[in-house]
Amino acid sequence: MRQIEKGDAVRVEDWRGQKHGRRAISPAVRGHDFVVVWICREEEWEAARSEGREPQGMPWPEPDVEPA
Repeated sequence: MRQIEKGDAVRVEDWRGQKHGRRAISPAVRGHDFVVVWICREEEWEAARSEGREPQGMPWPEPDVEPA
């Protein structure tokens, strides 16, 4: 699998097995108990870029994140 980098478009799988398009705001990093990728919605990614700030997001388990 290709390594995910900050800014990559990704698909994340939720607990129901549904996939959602998101944007990675970090590569895979060690979380408290497991490896995560920090992600945000596309709207947040674009807003942060236009406002000159870092996007706000949430950690997602790395096994449930794949390149879009």
